[in-house]
Amino acid sequence: MNQHEHKFTYEWDGERVDTFLVRVHGYTRNFFHRLMARGDVLINGVPLKKKSQQLKSGDVIDITHPERYLEASVLATSPQIELPIILEKDDYVVVHKKAGILSHPNSVRGVEHPSVVGALYHRYKEIPSMGNFIRAGLLHRLDKETDGLMIVAKTEEWLSYFKKLFQGKSMATSIEEKEKVPLKKYYRALAYVTKEWEQFLSDITLPHIISEMVKPKVPHYEPKLGITKITHYEMSADKKKADLEVEILTGRTHQIRYHLSEHGLPIVGDYLYGTDESVSMHLQAYRLAFRDLEGEKIDLQLDKWR
Repeated sequence: MNQHEHKFTYEWDGERVDTFLVRVHGYTRNFFHRLMARGDVLINGVPLKKKSQQLKSGDVIDITHPERYLEASVLATSPQIELPIILEKDDYVVVHKKAGILSHPNSVRGVEHPSVVGALYHRYKEIPSMGNFIRAGLLHRLDKETDGLMIVAKTEEWLSYFKKLFQGKSMATSIEEKEKVPLKKYYRALAYVTKEWEQFLSDITLPHIISEMVKPKVPHYEPKLGITKITHYEMSADKKKADLEVEILTGRTHQIRYHLSEHGLPIVGDYLYGTDESVSMHLQAYRLAFRDLEGEKIDLQLDKWR
């Protein structure tokens, strides 16, 4: 149920509103009763007061805030998938999200697709949420086609701690302050080498920081400053591709993909900023380093992926 599917006009008389919603959307009656109790189901612009109300021809049914609908009862319908556990503690877990898996559904309509949130629900059942959108303890997200490590909080206390850690990273006003925050995210990328990159390479030394606006190709996104640090690269034998290692100091949508493409390094398999290929996107969040609430320094790294 996305933002374009939540408002519709009823065409005949006599059906109960909850029965109609179950028939149209396929979720349980109790699920829609909870929405009604929150005042999120409107009939002709007025919040529904009686869940047994019968609809009349021409009634306009509007479900507000569709982004909030991912509740535990809905997550039970998510596919059960294998989710590799890299580190598990009493209060948090680090998982390996594989390419092709969603971090979390964008709305209730996406629940049928494999996701980290769905897998976590089946494994743990009781994990905390963040804000209005149920993310099942997720602190950050990876694009569907990006492979890599993710932190998931298992308790509210640790969710709050990690949330402040991520916020500290984003709210720091200088690069120096950002680098002092005990949270670091590193990526590997395989990219095509273009003439623009050759010129860019001649003008920089490593490590090199790209501090530029990110303008992702997604609807309704306001461009934001992104900071990406290129720490290492290695050219292929034919000089046509480069293996890169980068650290991100901000977490903007499509940040690495956009920054590298803008400097002549489109990532292999990136259909948005590179070439439209049948291969998977060669981008991996391979390393995650942070200090947890108990002061333990954690540094996890995936094996070489290609």
